[in-house]
Amino acid sequence: MTTEEIELHAEQAVSDRVAEERAAVQAVLASNTFDKRPRLASLLSYICERYFEADTEGIKEYSIAIDVFRRPQSFDQATDSIVRVEVFRLRKKLREFYAGEGREQPIEIVVATGHYRPEFIDRFPHARLRASLPDSASTVAPESDLETAEPSRLSVHNQPDRLRPHDSAVSTARLPFGRRTLLGIGTAVAIIVIATSAIWWSSRDRHAIGNIAPPATPSSAFLLPMGEEVRIRCGYSRPIFKDEEGTVWMGDRYFTGGFVTELRDQHIARTRNPELYLSARTGVFSYKIPLKPGTYELRLHFAETTYSPNSSLGGGENSRVFDVQLNGRPLLTQFDIVSDAGPNTADVRVFRDISPEKDGYLHLDFAGSLGLPILNAIEILPGQPHRLRPIRMVAQNSFFVDKQGNLWMPDTYFSSGQLAADKVAISGAAEPGLFAGERYGNFTYALPVDEGTYKVTLYFSEKYFGTDISKKAGAGSRVFDVLCNGVALTRRLDIVKEAGPAHALVKTYRDLRPNAQGKLTLSFVPDVNYASVDAIEVEQDTP
Repeated sequence: MTTEEIELHAEQAVSDRVAEERAAVQAVLASNTFDKRPRLASLLSYICERYFEADTEGIKEYSIAIDVFRRPQSFDQATDSIVRVEVFRLRKKLREFYAGEGREQPIEIVVATGHYRPEFIDRFPHARLRASLPDSASTVAPESDLETAEPSRLSVHNQPDRLRPHDSAVSTARLPFGRRTLLGIGTAVAIIVIATSAIWWSSRDRHAIGNIAPPATPSSAFLLPMGEEVRIRCGYSRPIFKDEEGTVWMGDRYFTGGFVTELRDQHIARTRNPELYLSARTGVFSYKIPLKPGTYELRLHFAETTYSPNSSLGGGENSRVFDVQLNGRPLLTQFDIVSDAGPNTADVRVFRDISPEKDGYLHLDFAGSLGLPILNAIEILPGQPHRLRPIRMVAQNSFFVDKQGNLWMPDTYFSSGQLAADKVAISGAAEPGLFAGERYGNFTYALPVDEGTYKVTLYFSEKYFGTDISKKAGAGSRVFDVLCNGVALTRRLDIVKEAGPAHALVKTYRDLRPNAQGKLTLSFVPDVNYASVDAIEVEQDTP
């Protein structure tokens, strides 16, 4: 199938889907359930027509009150709850319709709690996908893979890095699950090839980022497990995303339900990759990810960008609360991102000893108890039973590979502090490269780990006081405290006093346990001048 034929097929699929969704609306309006409820019929017609016009951002409480219920321009939603009441009734009647006379309808219209946008959900998605695939696609990938994957946008050429809020109706930011699925079906062949290449590329380069490649046979005591890696940027409409460290993420796939939210720009704390958190899948949704048998480490990435002090919606804690299940068992219960990490902050939750179910899939289910669940990214990495992959970071903007072949990443998970790289030769260091930079100031790291006990090793050196750079005395010039989850590890640490200027100081702390948010929060608090650290290593502690 040529590129032109693929595009024509995809365009026709979009056109057919629009017609099917309009027919779904008419089926509801013509039903006995809605026949004698003109207010609800008008409400449904209005929000669906806005949806078809790609104006979902305009489906607001105020506009519904003015346009549907003829409220005056002075309408005040704080004192008049007409919209909320009628939308509540609409949701109830839609459920009644699909449980009764509409039970054979192929598409279900859902208005999820927390917004007024309609979603058009395929009630029999597997049958639809098989019937809609081009003939040539059946020879490319197994049916089981195609049933759970959502191909990306119509074309990967000439697309912006992030979708604009007012993109056309073909934009995946505007299209709920069903239409986005069919939009990508025409390019299933091309996307599968691209995604497969991305997985191979990521696996090939996971220890060779930039121009740094570790030895082929490292001798470290704990070797990182080798195997399949899966990284998905949720809500991302293009096939591949490459983050600041060069790591490759696939676009959103393997999901059912929910809808896409994308931001043009937003400050996200505690990450070097804020763009990863500018797209998300929101709503009631699930992921069914094909995975080879084995032990894995799962990382879920969240950021609350809607409910924050700077948002027009207000909110904070208790604005969005939801549950996450893994393979049918609770993983996160009553999870509140703001309570867990704060607003506009990257929140990574890590889980070890993860395995696919007997059907060969990892199942993740998201359901809300207050507001709509949201997820920004998924990482599934090879793991070792009962042992978390180490965290190794240097306070630098570049990577470092030590003599044992361990890869040290540029530091992340931090809040506040500044980076510095004074050109001072550090003595007494088995690995001088660990001491090439420093983070200084009054700062913290929130390091994501699973349950258990951990060993934290901190690498220090005094590159300023007591050296030829400052021409000032050393001892007593920099004094600070180091705490983990509020408990002091070291009080009044004076690097010069303990090790001398321009000399390596390594401190190890054992039997550290994460807080309820799954973090080892390391706080560096100044007493005299600024606190400082050069590198951090976190390893699962052994008895």
